[in-house]
Amino acid sequence: MIIITMAISGALAGLVAVNHTGGAAEGRLILNFVGGAGFVGIAVAFMGRAHPVGVGLAAILFGALTQGGLELAFSMPSVTRDMIVTIQAMVILFTGAMGDMLRIPLERLFGRFSSAEAK
Repeated sequence: MIIITMAISGALAGLVAVNHTGGAAEGRLILNFVGGAGFVGIAVAFMGRAHPVGVGLAAILFGALTQGGLELAFSMPSVTRDMIVTIQAMVILFTGAMGDMLRIPLERLFGRFSSAEAK
């Protein structure tokens, strides 16, 4: 069942891009049209912890980061696309990985407060 579901979702994802891949939207074939969509998709799923609400919030965050990066590159030409991707990677690092690092100390801290209030 999982393999069938993955095959159907992959086929639907392929059909979504068929017009763009075939050049129907622009009237010509564009090389490297993806532009990092896989990176952003994996990062959004990672940050959203594969929960629909979390993925939605992470998608809004990355949309804001992308739009803000484009505005920054427009107003400051010295900022390159690589710098914008690096900033996005830092956001992933600090929000995704650091959340797990701080979980145990925060549970201990809040556990003390909840046990002190219970007494």
